[in-house]
Amino acid sequence: MDVMKRSSIRKTILIIAGIALFFLPLGIMNPYFMYIINLILIYALLALGLDLIVGYTGQVSVGHGAFFGVGAYVAAILAKKLGFSFWLTLPLSIVVTAVIGFIIGFIGLKLIEEYLVMATLAFGTIIWLVFLNWTDLTGGPMGIAGIPAPPTVKIGSFEYSFLQYHDYFPLLLIFVYLGILITRLIIKSGFGRACTAIRDDELAAQAMGIPVFKTKVTMFTISAAFCGAAGGLYAHFLHVVSPETFAFGMSVTILTMVMIGGQGSVAGAIIGASILTVSSEALRETPELRMLIYGFLIVVMIMFFPKGIMGLFQMLKKRFLQRNVQVEKTAVEKEGLSYEQ
Repeated sequence: MDVMKRSSIRKTILIIAGIALFFLPLGIMNPYFMYIINLILIYALLALGLDLIVGYTGQVSVGHGAFFGVGAYVAAILAKKLGFSFWLTLPLSIVVTAVIGFIIGFIGLKLIEEYLVMATLAFGTIIWLVFLNWTDLTGGPMGIAGIPAPPTVKIGSFEYSFLQYHDYFPLLLIFVYLGILITRLIIKSGFGRACTAIRDDELAAQAMGIPVFKTKVTMFTISAAFCGAAGGLYAHFLHVVSPETFAFGMSVTILTMVMIGGQGSVAGAIIGASILTVSSEALRETPELRMLIYGFLIVVMIMFFPKGIMGLFQMLKKRFLQRNVQVEKTAVEKEGLSYEQ
């Protein structure tokens, strides 16, 4: 009962905190700070998507920056050149990116892990070259500017317009909440357990009758869909897309978010996205140094903290609990000895 009660209290606190987050813009006056927070939400969605295959399926991709770009460019082209509304461009961005993710996953996941990394790297490079050189469609090096904001939401006499950075926060937060909900539903389902079984031991999972290839391709497709959603939101939030944003460095950044926060952890993905977004803005003027630091952080995490910040937190928590148990045990033993004496 105590465990159930604590779980109920924890859920209640999380729900209250989640609702309270919607009022965060009321306490932030600086538009730049709000801009950073909105970027954190978009990157959190990206990190959640990549973690589905890295943390829960055991696959590594360095091409998710390209999926992010596909979602952004699909939204930009549909909105700017065809006049589609945000409420159409966003789902179409997700669908198109998911389809491309399925194709890349179907081809790449037939390869062993090292070659999968090379395949996603090649895919990311090809997509970036398309963004850069298909001038008639993508605008070439200049990209696409003037992407319209989402239309005003009208409910009776109530109207909500997307005019400032503060206005985008509730929309982006809702999508992050949906991403968290979908992630949790996936990992707690039979499909999610099959993915973790593949991550832990692919041969054993195959021997148990799990369709390994089908499961990995499905998860890769879902992961790409997350990036498509983040790309569509990014395009309408910043009103501009350009090839330099979706170069190889973006894929490294997303992977670093997952590695730092902790693989296989929803909270870890959000923590990693927060840390890397803030550091990226701080190092914007020195992109070469930024990539060097990210590479160094990945190496350090792999060598010393393979489960990231959340893994380190769990380890410290476990040691703290073990220490408390030992202290209580020692106290009881001393009381027993003194009582017998």
